[in-house]
Amino acid sequence: MPKSPLRVLFLTPYFRPYLGGIERAIEQLSFGLMDSEEVEAVAVLTTKYAFPRVPHPEWGDRDMTPEGIGIYRLKGFPQKSIPLYSVPLVWFSPRLVRRFLEEFDPDVVHFVGDGWFWGHFWSWFWYRRRARFVFTPSYHTLPLIRWWLRPINGFLCRKMDSVVSLTQQEAVQVRRDYWAPSRSQSIIGWGASPITAAAEETRNDDVINILCVGRLGEHKGQGWLLDVYQQARQSFTRACRLILVGRDEGGEASLRGAVTAAGLDGEVVFTGELSDEDLARQYGEADIFVLFSQYEAFGLVYFEAMIAGVPVLTHDVGANRELLTRGAVVVPRFAFNDAAEELARLVNDSDHRSTLGQDAREYALSEFTWEAVSGKYLQVYCGLKS
Repeated sequence: MPKSPLRVLFLTPYFRPYLGGIERAIEQLSFGLMDSEEVEAVAVLTTKYAFPRVPHPEWGDRDMTPEGIGIYRLKGFPQKSIPLYSVPLVWFSPRLVRRFLEEFDPDVVHFVGDGWFWGHFWSWFWYRRRARFVFTPSYHTLPLIRWWLRPINGFLCRKMDSVVSLTQQEAVQVRRDYWAPSRSQSIIGWGASPITAAAEETRNDDVINILCVGRLGEHKGQGWLLDVYQQARQSFTRACRLILVGRDEGGEASLRGAVTAAGLDGEVVFTGELSDEDLARQYGEADIFVLFSQYEAFGLVYFEAMIAGVPVLTHDVGANRELLTRGAVVVPRFAFNDAAEELARLVNDSDHRSTLGQDAREYALSEFTWEAVSGKYLQVYCGLKS
């Protein structure tokens, strides 16, 4: 049985310096857990790869963040990953996995994300009798070419002590596609951190800042957003700036070309990937948040914007309709004219924008803070003692 206080080990194939949505969730969840007297230590077992498959053999085997989160890094063989999936399709030493597990000696091992099968399998294999296992798949519908992941994730779901989905929709999909037993399932979403008052004070009425946060690639839909922006722009009665935040994932060159061709240089801004502080500043300066991804399992960035008092415009993919019930406008999936009309309304109607933003903040603070999320996960962890 797990001893108290708890030692919690997260597993994810990428972690600092890379911090995508899942990685930010792990970090913020860790902060909340470490504030509890019921948790002794938190660590992350990860790899010596940067997203998506960039080897960094020079990184140390062990590290620690300034806040006290331990990091254990596995090197893979070969260093250059097979380019078939977003996580390293390479071999990781089972003995090194075991060595790190025994060194940290977790009571709870928490898999976050459904792609790192070698790390998941060997961690379960070595520690299945010494720790309790929690799995948050962050489910995505699998195309036929990736159906080989179904039996792997199905096996994991049936071996876990608890399978936690981000939404009700995801829980149904995980039960259907990964055969997760309903008795082991629960639902806990992600959270968002309130930004500082100083960051919020940076908003002004001179230019309407329209913010989009996401990796620059086909999946996040910035190309489609740019088309929507150009259509809506014809109806704008206010000066606007479209700000695209995110690292390049193969789409930046074509986006920059489209911006130049449309004569929007200077009006459409590319920031690249930002630090936490700079990203918070962008949320504080934003008037509207827009994102038209092809799919979002949860959409953490929506709630980061909403908790900053920024109204959201998106469309009906993934769990958006289920989650974004207040403070957001959700148009039908890739409904071009609807999206353009709603963007123009948010730009031109300051009362509508302000009311929606206030509602967004109240909604996010009521249900989607990391304090609340870490408390729910702590109940899951402690409940596994019995």
